[in-house]
Amino acid sequence: MQLHRRLLWSSFLAFILCWLVLTCGQPAFAADSDDLIFVPRQAQSVLKLYQRPSSDPLRFVWERFWASQLTNWGWSWSEINPWLGEGVTVAQFPCPEACPSPRQLWILPLKRPEGATAFLETYWQSHPFESQVYQNIPLQVGKDLVTARLGDRLLLTSDVETMTASLGSAVTADGNLAGLTFYQAARPQLNAQPTALYYANLQSLSNDNRELSPTYDRLLLAVTAQNTELHLETVLHRTSDPTFTADPLDLQLLRAQEPVPTLVVAGSQLPESYSQLTEALTDYRFGKTPQGGDIASQLLQDLMADVPVDLTRQIFPLASDRFSLALWRQADEHWQWWWQTRNTPETPTLLQQLDDLARANGYEVNRLVLNQEPVTAWVKLILDPQTSEGLVSDVAAAYEQRGDRLTLASSLSILSVSQGRKVSWLPESLLKQRQGIYGVVYARWSELFAPLSQRWPLLQYLNGITAGWLERLQSITLVNYGMRDRLQHLELILVNKKD
Repeated sequence: MQLHRRLLWSSFLAFILCWLVLTCGQPAFAADSDDLIFVPRQAQSVLKLYQRPSSDPLRFVWERFWASQLTNWGWSWSEINPWLGEGVTVAQFPCPEACPSPRQLWILPLKRPEGATAFLETYWQSHPFESQVYQNIPLQVGKDLVTARLGDRLLLTSDVETMTASLGSAVTADGNLAGLTFYQAARPQLNAQPTALYYANLQSLSNDNRELSPTYDRLLLAVTAQNTELHLETVLHRTSDPTFTADPLDLQLLRAQEPVPTLVVAGSQLPESYSQLTEALTDYRFGKTPQGGDIASQLLQDLMADVPVDLTRQIFPLASDRFSLALWRQADEHWQWWWQTRNTPETPTLLQQLDDLARANGYEVNRLVLNQEPVTAWVKLILDPQTSEGLVSDVAAAYEQRGDRLTLASSLSILSVSQGRKVSWLPESLLKQRQGIYGVVYARWSELFAPLSQRWPLLQYLNGITAGWLERLQSITLVNYGMRDRLQHLELILVNKKD
């Protein structure tokens, strides 16, 4: 493998790692109240769908979501559709003892409450149940289903304890999720009218018997479908203050030469970001390999098996301040790349180490002048009988230092073009916002899906079960809005191709 390809993939995968691196008596209830007043705080997760989605893949999730649950209840869509309102809320709770599945609470809005009452009367006539009353609210308690109607809401649970906990939480603000400090602080940061809202208590995902709290303990996610765009906004609550702070990026500087890059990554303080990522992943089961090892560390080990460089010591420090990486996929499936960051006191030492590495791999370290600026290029002459001269030059990379900027590129041509006209690759919605952006990953998915799906067949499977939705994506953008009061705000923007 040639050195420039090794450096490309080491940088590319290293950056991606950092983005892998959210009163007594019957309770009163108004139609515009938050259904989370009925969800006790011990809930593991809550999903609230505000309306029936009309676009993929949310429509696909909605249909499978309802089909599975209606089968469990022994109901049919034709039976409930006449009286069921828009949306639904479902919460899951841990079991006090071992059980086959988490306990559930369902909150259904009713457009015809009397129709729901008539349906339940018919249903319970053919199923054994016991009538109970809690806080003046009639309950129907069956073997695996408990129902209660409160005005224009129908509550369903898998057991009576969950039902009484739900009704009790509605009358005390410090007992339900709607009154939780995290929820009240995180909800205003997200879209006011999302298609779906998801809450998770990440403590349940942390490893068993840990003495320390996980890095993040709560998550709130808002999903919003807007024409050809799907927005996923996430707020994560950190259990401790961050170990470092960063400045927002200048969006005007997040530009690249035409054509628009296939992939762009921009952020700051890569060494600290990677350290924070690995710290967070070790707290959760999903951050482990099947063998129990850390995913991030294993990926780095796999990289360094083919790349003769210590990424954490020789590559990451070159991005100890703000950085941006742009990559272009060529027609011959090769890649061109361009990387810019700020000079730091460590930069000369790190560049000298890379020069030594290039020499060790047979490259000459040439000092040149390009556009009246000094440039360093790693060049090797290779025999090629298909050329008239019999030789071709292989340029592993080139770099220049201009003012406080260090720029590296995969070729002299890319380094030269980088000084020309540049265009913005950010979605228009991001350019209009006023809040600070601390990091961005942008991918032209239309160019990446085919090669990635060949390497990872799982993408083809996911594309199939979503009726080709993944293949129709035009771009994917991940935005980091930074952290405030221990709340980390992120957004994923998926843009479909226009019909």
